[in-house]
Amino acid sequence: MNVFIAAISIFLLRLIDQTLGTLRHLFVVKGKPFFGAFLGFIESAIWVLAISQVIQDLNDPIIITGYALGFASGTIVGSYVESTIAIGDVVVRIFTPKNKSKPEMAKMLRDKGFGVTEINGEGMEGEVTITWCVTPRKKLKEVLKIVSEVNPDAYVTTEPTNPTKLTLNRK
Repeated sequence: MNVFIAAISIFLLRLIDQTLGTLRHLFVVKGKPFFGAFLGFIESAIWVLAISQVIQDLNDPIIITGYALGFASGTIVGSYVESTIAIGDVVVRIFTPKNKSKPEMAKMLRDKGFGVTEINGEGMEGEVTITWCVTPRKKLKEVLKIVSEVNPDAYVTTEPTNPTKLTLNRK
């Protein structure tokens, strides 16, 4: 029975440390390296505890399975937590043919506090309006709902942003 308790504890330790590893990476990529380093400190301490238990009984397949399942489960949980906390911004691009473009979409988005830029362009089948909106990831569903209500036929793309802060030397 001790081997099962050890496998479960290793599973839980790996679940936690792998979840933290996923979040650590996110925070570093999103420009918060000190918080990422803090998570990395905790993550590595937990990993050392888990691996030390594995090394004590390296030939036991139950222990190894607990370790591997904890890693895999931590990846899933980390991804879920990351999507739930939704750090950062996303660019939403809304493409509509000029003849189906509805100006109230930009107005509705602006009325809800979203920044919107409209650009006229030329698509494969003629003129299009491209509506750009940068929004926090937590509010993406709200933007998509407005777009769907106003123009359900619009073609929408999204991608994460990586804002660049420029400092100009002025003399």
